[in-house]
Amino acid sequence: MTTKNEMAEQAAEMIGATLLRLHSETGLPLDCILAGAHAEVITLMTSTLGGPITAHCCEQAAERVRTLPSLDAVSLAFSEPAGRA
Repeated sequence: MTTKNEMAEQAAEMIGATLLRLHSETGLPLDCILAGAHAEVITLMTSTLGGPITAHCCEQAAERVRTLPSLDAVSLAFSEPAGRA
C-alpha cells in the first residue's frame, strides 16, 4: 500500500520533471517558471487547506531552506581557481 508521503514524493518528482521540461521546451527562464509555479501552488494550497495551514507549511519549509545555498554558489565555492592571483 502506498502512503500519502510516498504519493507526495512521487508527485514532487513528476512536478520537478514537468517544470524542467517546461523550461527546456519554452526557453522561459527557470526562475520565472518557479515563481509562477510557486504562486499556483500557494493558491491551490490556500483554497484546499486554508490560509492558516498553508502559512504553517510555508513557514516550516522556510525554516528548512533558509540557510541553503544555490547550486551556483556551491559550484563557485568548490571551483578551482583559474590563472594566478
